[in-house]
Amino acid sequence: MAIEFISAISEGRKIYGILHLPRSPSPPCVIASHGLFSSKDSEKFAQIGEYFSARGVAVIRYDHQGCGESEGEISETTVSSRLKDLEAMFELAVSHPLLGNRIGLLGSSMGGFISIFKGAMDPRVKALVLWATPSHFAGKEEGDKKGVSPLKETFYQDMKKYDARQAIKKIANCLILHGETDELVPLPQAKELYSLASPPKHLEVFEGGDHRFTNPTHRRRAIEMSLEWFQRYL
Repeated sequence: MAIEFISAISEGRKIYGILHLPRSPSPPCVIASHGLFSSKDSEKFAQIGEYFSARGVAVIRYDHQGCGESEGEISETTVSSRLKDLEAMFELAVSHPLLGNRIGLLGSSMGGFISIFKGAMDPRVKALVLWATPSHFAGKEEGDKKGVSPLKETFYQDMKKYDARQAIKKIANCLILHGETDELVPLPQAKELYSLASPPKHLEVFEGGDHRFTNPTHRRRAIEMSLEWFQRYL
């Protein structure tokens, strides 16, 4: 396997990523989008890149604007800006000379949320895997109400434009992975997304699992299931 450091321009800012390349020619590629306050260098995303590429599937993991190495400020983030970031990385993947044209999306939490919209509006997305992904946002979290969140009011205003429950109706080939005791995204939201998606689809609930899949056994199984899904549908 090989590692390539990549970058793209999104809304005039440079965003950075890492491409995990398998040895096989023109491999399928999975674009992995991280959660709201995470980055491409989270332990589970690094594991996904290494595990997938060792088994013939390329992975692009990247930092959204204001996260990790990418330019911008986290306080400026919105669903719209994150979707633009994903679109920039998608176009990079499509035009990359060493990648094939079979592209899937994997998203964790907010990363899964934006992946739903990209998959719904772009037929080039062949399969989708959602980890701990919300179907909707009820409003400001407790920390936001107390003024300790870096997010601005524009984040919440922008959010109103996006309804994942409508968008996922256009999605097939979707695997949903969710912790039974997810402390940030309640399990009923995963069940709601599953009920609205088109077949083929599957919902896997991890007994006692949390939002970040911190249990090593859960995480390993989630990574294995994700790869199996992409190998089947890409």
